[in-house]
Order: sequence, then C-alpha cells, then structure tokens
Amino acid sequence: MSTEDENESSLEKSKTRKKHEANALQALGTELTQLNEDQLHTIPLPQNLLDAILAAQKIHQHGGRKRQLQYIGKLMRDIDPEPLKQAMRKIQLQHKRDSAHFHQLESWRDQLLQNSPTAMDELLAKFPGLDVQHVRQLVRNAHKERNTQKPPKSARTLFKYLQSIYSDSDQS
Repeated sequence: MSTEDENESSLEKSKTRKKHEANALQALGTELTQLNEDQLHTIPLPQNLLDAILAAQKIHQHGGRKRQLQYIGKLMRDIDPEPLKQAMRKIQLQHKRDSAHFHQLESWRDQLLQNSPTAMDELLAKFPGLDVQHVRQLVRNAHKERNTQKPPKSARTLFKYLQSIYSDSDQS
C-alpha cells in the first residue's frame, strides 16, 4: 500500500464514527422535539427541519415517532449542528435560571409563612420597593386560611406578588 492510499484511508471516517455522529445528530433532533414552538422559533432551523420537528411532536405512536426522529436525524446531517447545540445550551441555561428563581421565590414565601424574622429583612434588602404592609396582610390571611382549613388563596397571592416584584426588578 502506498503512502497516498494510507493518507486517504486515514482521512476517511470509519463506519463506527459515522454511526456515532448520526446517532448524536438524532439525539439532538430528539431534544429539539422536546421544545415548545416559541423556543423552536428562536433557533436557526431550516424550514424543512422545523416542519419535521413539529410533525414529530404530533406523532404519539412509537413506530411512527421513531421513523420521524430518524428522518430528523437524516435532515440534520445536511446542516451545521454547532449553532443548534449553542441555542440548546442557551435554552437549557435559561430553564435552569428560571427554575432557580422559582425555588428562591418559594423559599421566601415559605419563610414568610413560617414567620422567619430574617425573611422580611432579606426581601427588603433585595427589593426596596416591596410593599411591606401588603406582604404582612397576605401572611396574616394565609395563617387564618391555614387555621380554618380553607384553600391557601393568600399564600398563592403572596407568591404571585413576590413573582411580580422579582420580574419588575429583573427588568430594571
């Protein structure tokens, strides 16, 4: 075998490597089918791939869905997957941030409902525009509702108020 033949064969991808890459693209396509339509429109997708993803979201039969996912993988072989991967990472990071914010709001609400002495101070330090009187009223109402075994309407309202204060401070 000549050196020219050896160089050609070393540049050519092995069958196993091609399969791994195809499976990785299909896995990325499967992740894309998990996104909602608004998220999909933020990603730079060719129209035929977007249509295939939207079609896959509507298929619930196992065999049909599997074939559609394979088709998505085939379509993805013709595009550069790097921008898609970056967009997916961005969406996943945003989801993690939103989840962390949600858990923080739940924690503050729970601390307020447990009459934690530092909870109100923490909230005032974080959100100077907080309506302390409104928050205290909601906490009192939540305690009354809990004692009378009524639905936790005030606790939910408190959470929504904290959420609105948080989103207002996030935008400014």
